[in-house]
Amino acid sequence: MKKLLVSLLFCTAGVSVMAQRAKVSSADENLKKQDLEKAKADIDAALQNDKTKNDAKTWLVNGKILEAMGTKQKNAALALDAYNSFKKALEIDPKMKEAILEMGGPMFNVYATVANAGYGFLNEQKWDSSLVDFKHAFEIAEFYNGKNLGSTIPTDTALTFYTGYAANQANKKDDALTYLKKAAELQFKGEPALYVVLGQLYEEKGDQANWLKTIEQGKALFPKDKRFNDMEMAFYSKTGKTNELLSMLEKKMADNPNDEAAVLDYAIRVDNLANPRDEKGNDAPKPANYEELIGKAENAYKKVLTLNANDATANFQLGALYFNKAVVYNKQLNELDSKQQTSPKAKELQGKVEGLMNQALPFFEKADASFTAKASSLDAGDKQTYESCLYALQKIYAIKNQTAKVEEVKKKLDALK
Repeated sequence: MKKLLVSLLFCTAGVSVMAQRAKVSSADENLKKQDLEKAKADIDAALQNDKTKNDAKTWLVNGKILEAMGTKQKNAALALDAYNSFKKALEIDPKMKEAILEMGGPMFNVYATVANAGYGFLNEQKWDSSLVDFKHAFEIAEFYNGKNLGSTIPTDTALTFYTGYAANQANKKDDALTYLKKAAELQFKGEPALYVVLGQLYEEKGDQANWLKTIEQGKALFPKDKRFNDMEMAFYSKTGKTNELLSMLEKKMADNPNDEAAVLDYAIRVDNLANPRDEKGNDAPKPANYEELIGKAENAYKKVLTLNANDATANFQLGALYFNKAVVYNKQLNELDSKQQTSPKAKELQGKVEGLMNQALPFFEKADASFTAKASSLDAGDKQTYESCLYALQKIYAIKNQTAKVEEVKKKLDALK
Protein backbone atom coordinates (compact mmCIF):
# COMPACT_ATOMS: atom_id res chain seq x y z
CA MET A 1 0.00 0.00 0.00
CA LYS A 2 2.80 2.44 0.79
CA LYS A 3 4.37 1.80 -2.58
CA LEU A 4 1.07 2.42 -4.29
CA LEU A 5 0.53 5.62 -2.28
CA VAL A 6 3.94 7.01 -3.26
CA SER A 7 3.23 6.21 -6.89
CA LEU A 8 -0.09 8.05 -6.69
CA LEU A 9 1.57 11.08 -5.11
CA PHE A 10 4.12 11.28 -7.92
CA CYS A 11 1.32 10.99 -10.43
CA THR A 12 -0.61 13.82 -8.76
CA ALA A 13 2.48 16.08 -8.85
CA GLY A 14 2.97 15.36 -12.54
CA VAL A 15 -0.64 16.20 -13.29
CA SER A 16 -0.27 19.51 -11.36
CA VAL A 17 2.79 20.56 -13.37
CA MET A 18 1.10 19.60 -16.62
CA ALA A 19 -1.97 21.59 -15.62
CA GLN A 20 0.03 24.70 -14.99
CA ARG A 21 1.98 24.32 -18.23
CA ALA A 22 -1.35 23.93 -19.94
CA LYS A 23 -2.22 27.35 -18.51
CA VAL A 24 0.83 28.79 -20.26
CA SER A 25 -0.17 27.13 -23.53
CA SER A 26 -3.76 28.28 -23.09
CA ALA A 27 -2.57 31.84 -22.45
CA ASP A 28 -0.50 31.71 -25.65
CA GLU A 29 -3.46 30.38 -27.65
CA ASN A 30 -5.79 33.05 -26.27
CA LEU A 31 -3.21 35.68 -27.17
CA LYS A 32 -3.22 34.45 -30.77
CA LYS A 33 -7.03 34.78 -30.72
CA GLN A 34 -6.62 38.33 -29.35
CA ASP A 35 -8.63 37.34 -26.25
CA LEU A 36 -6.28 39.28 -24.04
CA GLU A 37 -8.43 39.10 -20.91
CA LYS A 38 -8.46 35.28 -20.88
CA ALA A 39 -4.80 35.16 -21.87
CA LYS A 40 -3.84 37.39 -18.93
CA ALA A 41 -5.93 35.37 -16.48
CA ASP A 42 -4.28 32.13 -17.59
CA ILE A 43 -0.74 33.49 -17.45
CA ASP A 44 -1.33 35.10 -14.05
CA ALA A 45 -2.35 31.69 -12.71
CA ALA A 46 0.86 30.17 -14.09
CA LEU A 47 2.94 32.99 -12.57
CA GLN A 48 1.42 32.33 -9.14
CA ASN A 49 2.22 28.64 -9.19
CA ASP A 50 5.52 27.41 -7.80
CA LYS A 51 5.82 24.86 -10.59
CA THR A 52 5.80 27.37 -13.47
CA LYS A 53 6.61 30.79 -12.01
CA ASN A 54 10.33 30.28 -12.65
CA ASP A 55 9.87 28.95 -16.20
CA ALA A 56 11.32 31.16 -18.97
CA LYS A 57 8.40 30.26 -21.26
CA THR A 58 5.92 31.61 -18.70
CA TRP A 59 7.65 34.97 -18.59
CA LEU A 60 7.99 35.10 -22.37
CA VAL A 61 4.26 34.56 -22.84
CA ASN A 62 3.50 37.06 -20.08
CA GLY A 63 5.66 39.60 -21.89
CA LYS A 64 3.88 38.99 -25.19
CA ILE A 65 0.48 39.44 -23.56
CA LEU A 66 1.52 42.64 -21.78
CA GLU A 67 3.02 43.94 -25.01
CA ALA A 68 -0.24 43.30 -26.88
CA MET A 69 -2.19 45.09 -24.15
CA GLY A 70 0.23 48.00 -24.01
CA THR A 71 0.31 48.41 -27.78
CA LYS A 72 -3.49 48.30 -28.02
CA GLN A 73 -3.96 50.80 -25.20
CA LYS A 74 -0.87 52.90 -26.08
CA ASN A 75 0.12 52.40 -22.46
CA ALA A 76 3.80 52.88 -21.66
CA ALA A 77 3.49 51.38 -18.18
CA LEU A 78 2.18 48.08 -19.60
CA ALA A 79 4.88 48.18 -22.27
CA LEU A 80 7.56 48.55 -19.59
CA ASP A 81 6.03 45.65 -17.65
CA ALA A 82 6.31 43.61 -20.86
CA TYR A 83 9.95 44.61 -21.22
CA ASN A 84 10.70 43.53 -17.65
CA SER A 85 8.96 40.22 -18.32
CA PHE A 86 11.06 39.61 -21.43
CA LYS A 87 14.17 40.44 -19.39
CA LYS A 88 13.12 37.90 -16.76
CA ALA A 89 12.64 35.22 -19.42
CA LEU A 90 16.15 35.77 -20.76
CA GLU A 91 17.64 35.84 -17.26
CA ILE A 92 16.19 32.39 -16.68
CA ASP A 93 17.18 31.02 -20.09
CA PRO A 94 19.53 33.32 -22.06
CA LYS A 95 19.48 31.05 -25.10
CA MET A 96 15.81 30.08 -25.24
CA LYS A 97 14.83 29.21 -28.81
CA GLU A 98 11.38 30.77 -28.47
CA ALA A 99 12.96 34.18 -27.83
CA ILE A 100 14.75 34.11 -31.19
CA LEU A 101 11.50 33.24 -32.96
CA GLU A 102 8.97 35.25 -30.98
CA MET A 103 10.53 38.19 -29.14
CA GLY A 104 11.67 40.50 -31.95
CA GLY A 105 8.34 42.00 -33.03
CA PRO A 106 6.91 42.37 -29.52
CA MET A 107 10.12 43.95 -28.21
CA PHE A 108 10.07 46.52 -31.04
CA ASN A 109 6.43 47.31 -30.23
CA VAL A 110 7.36 47.81 -26.58
CA TYR A 111 10.14 50.17 -27.63
CA ALA A 112 7.81 52.09 -29.96
CA THR A 113 5.03 52.41 -27.37
CA VAL A 114 7.41 53.83 -24.77
CA ALA A 115 9.06 56.17 -27.28
CA ASN A 116 5.67 57.43 -28.50
CA ALA A 117 4.67 58.17 -24.91
CA GLY A 118 7.82 60.29 -24.71
CA TYR A 119 6.80 62.18 -27.84
CA GLY A 120 3.39 62.78 -26.28
CA PHE A 121 4.98 64.39 -23.24
CA LEU A 122 7.32 66.32 -25.53
CA ASN A 123 4.36 67.86 -27.36
CA GLU A 124 2.89 68.84 -24.00
CA GLN A 125 6.25 70.35 -23.00
CA LYS A 126 6.51 68.00 -20.03
CA TRP A 127 10.25 67.71 -20.47
CA ASP A 128 11.14 65.54 -17.46
CA SER A 129 8.45 62.95 -18.22
CA SER A 130 9.43 62.95 -21.89
CA LEU A 131 13.07 62.38 -21.00
CA VAL A 132 12.21 59.46 -18.71
CA ASP A 133 10.28 57.64 -21.44
CA PHE A 134 12.85 58.40 -24.12
CA LYS A 135 15.65 57.02 -21.95
CA HIS A 136 13.58 53.90 -21.24
CA ALA A 137 13.17 53.43 -25.00
CA PHE A 138 16.94 53.57 -25.46
CA GLU A 139 17.38 51.12 -22.58
CA ILE A 140 14.99 48.67 -24.25
CA ALA A 141 16.80 48.90 -27.59
CA GLU A 142 20.23 48.55 -25.99
CA PHE A 143 19.14 45.51 -23.97
CA TYR A 144 17.53 43.69 -26.88
CA ASN A 145 20.28 44.50 -29.37
CA GLY A 146 22.86 43.19 -26.92
CA LYS A 147 21.26 39.74 -26.79
CA ASN A 148 22.08 38.72 -30.39
CA LEU A 149 18.67 37.21 -30.99
CA GLY A 150 18.77 37.47 -34.76
CA SER A 151 17.19 40.91 -35.17
CA THR A 152 17.81 44.40 -33.84
CA ILE A 153 15.93 47.60 -33.08
CA PRO A 154 17.46 50.14 -35.51
CA THR A 155 18.99 53.40 -34.28
CA ASP A 156 16.49 56.25 -34.57
CA THR A 157 18.36 59.50 -35.19
CA ALA A 158 15.24 61.61 -34.64
CA LEU A 159 14.64 59.99 -31.25
CA THR A 160 18.28 60.57 -30.37
CA PHE A 161 17.89 64.28 -31.11
CA TYR A 162 14.58 64.70 -29.29
CA THR A 163 15.93 62.91 -26.22
CA GLY A 164 18.77 65.41 -26.10
CA TYR A 165 16.37 68.27 -26.76
CA ALA A 166 14.05 67.19 -23.92
CA ALA A 167 17.06 66.81 -21.61
CA ASN A 168 18.23 70.31 -22.45
CA GLN A 169 14.76 71.73 -21.80
CA ALA A 170 14.69 69.85 -18.50
CA ASN A 171 18.07 71.43 -17.66
CA LYS A 172 19.76 68.02 -17.63
CA LYS A 173 22.83 69.31 -19.43
CA ASP A 174 24.95 66.15 -19.23
CA ASP A 175 22.18 64.02 -20.73
CA ALA A 176 21.53 66.71 -23.34
CA LEU A 177 25.16 66.74 -24.43
CA THR A 178 25.33 62.94 -24.60
CA TYR A 179 22.31 62.52 -26.87
CA LEU A 180 22.76 65.65 -28.99
CA LYS A 181 26.40 64.75 -29.60
CA LYS A 182 25.29 61.30 -30.74
CA ALA A 183 22.64 62.80 -33.03
CA ALA A 184 25.26 65.07 -34.60
CA GLU A 185 27.58 62.10 -35.11
CA LEU A 186 24.69 60.40 -36.92
CA GLN A 187 24.34 63.59 -39.04
CA PHE A 188 20.70 64.11 -38.16
CA LYS A 189 19.24 66.49 -40.75
CA GLY A 190 15.69 66.86 -39.46
CA GLU A 191 16.19 69.87 -37.19
CA PRO A 192 18.78 72.67 -37.39
CA ALA A 193 18.01 73.22 -33.70
CA LEU A 194 20.26 70.22 -32.99
CA TYR A 195 23.36 72.14 -34.01
CA VAL A 196 22.16 75.39 -32.42
CA VAL A 197 21.60 73.79 -29.01
CA LEU A 198 24.68 71.56 -29.20
CA GLY A 199 26.82 74.59 -30.09
CA GLN A 200 25.44 76.44 -27.08
CA LEU A 201 26.25 73.51 -24.80
CA TYR A 202 29.84 73.38 -26.05
CA GLU A 203 30.05 77.16 -25.58
CA GLU A 204 28.89 76.80 -21.97
CA LYS A 205 31.54 74.14 -21.37
CA GLY A 206 34.23 76.30 -22.95
CA ASP A 207 34.96 73.59 -25.52
CA GLN A 208 36.01 75.89 -28.36
CA ALA A 209 37.03 73.15 -30.80
CA ASN A 210 33.69 71.34 -30.67
CA TRP A 211 31.77 74.62 -30.47
CA LEU A 212 33.20 75.74 -33.83
CA LYS A 213 32.97 72.24 -35.32
CA THR A 214 29.26 72.10 -34.48
CA ILE A 215 28.62 75.53 -36.02
CA GLU A 216 30.39 74.48 -39.21
CA GLN A 217 28.44 71.23 -39.35
CA GLY A 218 25.17 73.13 -38.94
CA LYS A 219 26.16 75.59 -41.69
CA ALA A 220 27.03 72.76 -44.06
CA LEU A 221 23.70 70.98 -43.53
CA PHE A 222 21.53 74.11 -43.39
CA PRO A 223 23.35 76.74 -45.49
CA LYS A 224 20.37 79.12 -45.59
CA ASP A 225 19.74 79.16 -41.84
CA LYS A 226 21.08 82.55 -40.75
CA ARG A 227 21.52 81.46 -37.14
CA PHE A 228 24.74 79.66 -37.97
CA ASN A 229 26.31 82.76 -39.48
CA ASP A 230 25.35 84.63 -36.31
CA MET A 231 26.76 81.84 -34.15
CA GLU A 232 29.98 81.85 -36.13
CA MET A 233 30.34 85.58 -35.73
CA ALA A 234 29.69 85.21 -32.00
CA PHE A 235 32.31 82.48 -31.75
CA TYR A 236 35.06 84.52 -33.38
CA SER A 237 34.06 87.62 -31.46
CA LYS A 238 33.96 85.92 -28.05
CA THR A 239 37.21 84.08 -28.67
CA GLY A 240 38.92 87.20 -29.99
CA LYS A 241 39.59 85.61 -33.37
CA THR A 242 37.78 87.97 -35.76
CA ASN A 243 41.01 88.77 -37.60
CA GLU A 244 41.58 85.08 -38.21
CA LEU A 245 38.07 84.75 -39.61
CA LEU A 246 38.53 87.77 -41.86
CA SER A 247 41.82 86.42 -43.23
CA MET A 248 40.26 83.03 -43.84
CA LEU A 249 37.27 84.55 -45.66
CA GLU A 250 39.40 86.82 -47.82
CA LYS A 251 41.65 83.95 -48.86
CA LYS A 252 38.62 81.84 -49.75
CA MET A 253 37.18 84.66 -51.88
CA ALA A 254 40.53 85.35 -53.53
CA ASP A 255 40.79 81.66 -54.46
CA ASN A 256 37.28 81.76 -55.97
CA PRO A 257 36.87 85.29 -57.42
CA ASN A 258 34.16 84.28 -59.90
CA ASP A 259 32.30 81.90 -57.60
CA GLU A 260 29.03 83.72 -56.94
CA ALA A 261 28.20 81.69 -53.83
CA ALA A 262 31.68 82.12 -52.32
CA VAL A 263 31.71 85.89 -52.88
CA LEU A 264 28.19 86.24 -51.47
CA ASP A 265 29.13 84.17 -48.43
CA TYR A 266 32.14 86.44 -47.86
CA ALA A 267 29.99 89.58 -48.19
CA ILE A 268 27.36 88.38 -45.73
CA ARG A 269 29.91 87.30 -43.14
CA VAL A 270 31.84 90.56 -43.31
CA ASP A 271 28.53 92.43 -43.13
CA ASN A 272 27.71 90.47 -39.97
CA LEU A 273 31.09 91.32 -38.49
CA ALA A 274 30.34 94.99 -39.11
CA ASN A 275 26.86 94.68 -37.58
CA PRO A 276 27.16 92.27 -34.64
CA ARG A 277 24.19 91.13 -32.58
CA ASP A 278 23.97 89.91 -29.01
CA GLU A 279 22.59 86.52 -27.96
CA LYS A 280 19.03 87.91 -28.01
CA GLY A 281 19.38 89.16 -31.56
CA ASN A 282 19.62 92.83 -30.63
CA ASP A 283 22.16 95.17 -32.20
CA ALA A 284 25.50 95.14 -30.39
CA PRO A 285 28.03 98.00 -30.45
CA LYS A 286 29.74 98.49 -33.81
CA PRO A 287 33.40 97.42 -34.03
CA ALA A 288 36.13 100.05 -34.27
CA ASN A 289 36.79 99.10 -37.91
CA TYR A 290 33.09 99.33 -38.87
CA GLU A 291 33.66 101.57 -41.90
CA GLU A 292 36.38 99.29 -43.24
CA LEU A 293 34.25 96.18 -42.84
CA ILE A 294 31.09 97.70 -44.29
CA GLY A 295 33.08 98.96 -47.28
CA LYS A 296 34.41 95.45 -47.94
CA ALA A 297 30.92 94.00 -47.67
CA GLU A 298 29.52 96.62 -50.07
CA ASN A 299 32.18 95.90 -52.67
CA ALA A 300 31.63 92.16 -52.38
CA TYR A 301 27.85 92.50 -52.85
CA LYS A 302 28.50 94.59 -55.95
CA LYS A 303 30.90 91.91 -57.19
CA VAL A 304 28.14 89.29 -56.85
CA LEU A 305 25.78 91.46 -58.86
CA THR A 306 28.33 91.80 -61.65
CA LEU A 307 28.33 88.00 -61.78
CA ASN A 308 24.53 87.73 -61.54
CA ALA A 309 22.49 90.92 -61.58
CA ASN A 310 19.34 89.01 -60.60
CA ASP A 311 20.70 87.39 -57.43
CA ALA A 312 17.82 88.04 -55.05
CA THR A 313 19.85 87.64 -51.86
CA ALA A 314 22.69 89.91 -52.99
CA ASN A 315 20.23 92.61 -54.10
CA PHE A 316 18.45 92.42 -50.77
CA GLN A 317 21.66 92.42 -48.74
CA LEU A 318 23.10 95.44 -50.56
CA GLY A 319 19.80 97.27 -50.15
CA ALA A 320 19.79 96.34 -46.46
CA LEU A 321 23.34 97.63 -46.07
CA TYR A 322 22.30 101.09 -47.28
CA PHE A 323 19.00 100.93 -45.40
CA ASN A 324 20.70 100.07 -42.10
CA LYS A 325 23.16 102.94 -42.52
CA ALA A 326 20.16 105.24 -43.07
CA VAL A 327 18.60 103.91 -39.85
CA VAL A 328 21.75 104.86 -37.92
CA TYR A 329 21.62 108.45 -39.23
CA ASN A 330 17.88 108.62 -38.63
CA LYS A 331 18.43 107.61 -35.03
CA GLN A 332 20.96 110.42 -34.63
CA LEU A 333 18.44 112.80 -36.16
CA ASN A 334 15.72 111.75 -33.72
CA GLU A 335 18.07 112.23 -30.79
CA LEU A 336 18.43 115.96 -31.57
CA ASP A 337 16.36 118.23 -29.37
CA SER A 338 13.62 120.47 -30.81
CA LYS A 339 15.93 123.47 -31.21
CA GLN A 340 18.39 121.43 -33.27
CA GLN A 341 15.80 119.99 -35.64
CA THR A 342 16.26 122.94 -38.01
CA SER A 343 20.02 123.18 -37.61
CA PRO A 344 22.57 122.48 -40.35
CA LYS A 345 23.41 119.26 -38.52
CA ALA A 346 19.80 118.10 -38.80
CA LYS A 347 19.66 118.96 -42.50
CA GLU A 348 22.89 117.06 -43.07
CA LEU A 349 21.53 113.97 -41.30
CA GLN A 350 18.22 114.23 -43.12
CA GLY A 351 20.05 114.40 -46.43
CA LYS A 352 22.07 111.29 -45.57
CA VAL A 353 18.92 109.38 -44.58
CA GLU A 354 17.12 110.27 -47.79
CA GLY A 355 20.17 109.59 -49.94
CA LEU A 356 20.74 106.15 -48.47
CA MET A 357 17.04 105.25 -48.68
CA ASN A 358 17.09 106.20 -52.36
CA GLN A 359 20.26 104.18 -52.81
CA ALA A 360 18.67 101.13 -51.15
CA LEU A 361 15.35 101.27 -53.03
CA PRO A 362 16.36 99.89 -56.46
CA PHE A 363 18.15 96.94 -54.89
CA PHE A 364 15.11 96.07 -52.78
CA GLU A 365 12.89 96.38 -55.86
CA LYS A 366 15.21 94.10 -57.85
CA ALA A 367 15.20 91.58 -54.99
CA ASP A 368 11.39 91.78 -54.85
CA ALA A 369 11.16 91.02 -58.57
CA SER A 370 13.57 88.08 -58.30
CA PHE A 371 11.79 86.58 -55.29
CA THR A 372 8.39 87.07 -56.96
CA ALA A 373 9.60 85.21 -60.03
CA LYS A 374 10.31 82.10 -57.97
CA ALA A 375 7.64 82.59 -55.29
CA SER A 376 6.28 79.05 -55.64
CA SER A 377 9.65 77.44 -54.85
CA LEU A 378 11.00 79.59 -52.00
CA ASP A 379 12.42 77.70 -49.06
CA ALA A 380 12.11 78.87 -45.45
CA GLY A 381 15.33 80.91 -45.58
CA ASP A 382 14.35 82.69 -48.79
CA LYS A 383 10.88 83.42 -47.44
CA GLN A 384 12.39 85.05 -44.38
CA THR A 385 14.67 87.19 -46.56
CA TYR A 386 11.80 88.09 -48.89
CA GLU A 387 9.64 89.10 -45.94
CA SER A 388 12.40 91.41 -44.66
CA CYS A 389 12.73 92.87 -48.14
CA LEU A 390 9.00 93.65 -48.32
CA TYR A 391 8.99 95.29 -44.89
CA ALA A 392 11.88 97.53 -45.97
CA LEU A 393 10.11 98.44 -49.21
CA GLN A 394 6.92 99.24 -47.31
CA LYS A 395 8.87 101.53 -45.00
CA ILE A 396 10.59 103.41 -47.85
CA TYR A 397 7.38 103.79 -49.85
CA ALA A 398 5.65 105.13 -46.73
CA ILE A 399 8.41 107.72 -46.21
CA LYS A 400 7.99 108.74 -49.84
CA ASN A 401 4.17 108.93 -49.46
CA GLN A 402 3.70 106.39 -52.24
CA THR A 403 0.45 105.02 -50.84
CA ALA A 404 -0.43 102.77 -53.76
CA LYS A 405 2.91 101.00 -53.56
CA VAL A 406 2.56 100.61 -49.79
CA GLU A 407 -0.75 98.78 -50.37
CA GLU A 408 0.78 96.66 -53.12
CA VAL A 409 3.56 95.53 -50.80
CA LYS A 410 1.07 94.87 -48.00
CA LYS A 411 -0.82 92.45 -50.26
CA LYS A 412 2.42 90.60 -51.01
CA LEU A 413 3.20 90.35 -47.29
CA ASP A 414 -0.28 89.00 -46.56
CA ALA A 415 0.09 86.42 -49.33
CA LEU A 416 3.53 85.39 -48.07
CA LYS A 417 2.21 84.81 -44.56
